[in-house]
Amino acid sequence: MEKRMKDKILTVVVPTYNAEKYLRDNLEAFVYEDILLDVEILIINDGSKDKSLDIAMEYVQRYPDSFNIITKENGGHGSGINCGIHNASGKYFKVVDADDWVEADALRKLLQSLKQMDSDVVYSGFLWVFDQGQEDKKLFKKKAEMSQPFIGVIYKQNYDFDEIADKLYMKMHNMTIKTDILRKHHIFIDENCYYVDTEYITYPIPYVKTISFVDGFVYMYRIGSQGQSVGIDKMQQNEKNYDKVLQSLFNFYAQLESDVPCSNKKKKYIERIIARVVAGKIKIMLSFPATKGKKRELQIFEYNLRERYPNIYNENINKAIAVLRKSRYLMYYPISFAVKRRFS
Repeated sequence: MEKRMKDKILTVVVPTYNAEKYLRDNLEAFVYEDILLDVEILIINDGSKDKSLDIAMEYVQRYPDSFNIITKENGGHGSGINCGIHNASGKYFKVVDADDWVEADALRKLLQSLKQMDSDVVYSGFLWVFDQGQEDKKLFKKKAEMSQPFIGVIYKQNYDFDEIADKLYMKMHNMTIKTDILRKHHIFIDENCYYVDTEYITYPIPYVKTISFVDGFVYMYRIGSQGQSVGIDKMQQNEKNYDKVLQSLFNFYAQLESDVPCSNKKKKYIERIIARVVAGKIKIMLSFPATKGKKRELQIFEYNLRERYPNIYNENINKAIAVLRKSRYLMYYPISFAVKRRFS
């Protein structure tokens, strides 16, 4: 079922695969008359085999002017985002995963800013929400990764992105972006692959001129979902997916300035983003049983990174990696032990 919606300021894309346990929480968060007037919710049913499609259809039938379903073959999270970019009709674009949800009052603030500011990107806050199986979401413990995007931020002010790029780190949960930027520049995310959020937040950056900030935590990011891909066991199992994303990011970075026009400040911002992904890769490598072979594999990875992408290598902010490098990897075994202990 596909239907184009007009006069919506925001398209929210909900990539959905076997999410029947969580999807109703996600969709119900939009069911307020004033929100529905401004928001198109595109549920991208990614070949679900459970009751996700039935749940989505309930909302389409109740609110046909705001909810829409697109059913496709399974292609992973990136495929859902790509489908959303192609079909979105709102001026702005936001991704909200099916097991997460939005907070209505904060979303209202975001919508107001989208109408007033006309920034390329609007940044809003998100909370880590720790799901320990309680039936009432109000009992979930919540934590802000960052209480504000940077010290001294002025909310609802239109900034030149380059002016504040050195102060900023933006995740998918923070980002609302003009749909035209994604579509005009053919932003395409790897499909059939985990960990593609970083591609989504990185590839549009060369084309972003302005950014504004909304004071409020719009996005509720659920931690503790069974099978969540950010758990260390899952990251070990899916290390090849992580490597694929990292290589895609390196390929993109190599095109900057030559094939993709990019200011020096945006390039440095992108280097910092990729350095965080590198740190994740090293965390995965350290989480395996410590052996001479694994140590050598890590040293080769680090050598290649330093030789090919020295600026990314030098943007590391991870303390454990800094200690590894300073010790010339003599601290490999104790740090590997500490990583495994932390995530066990």
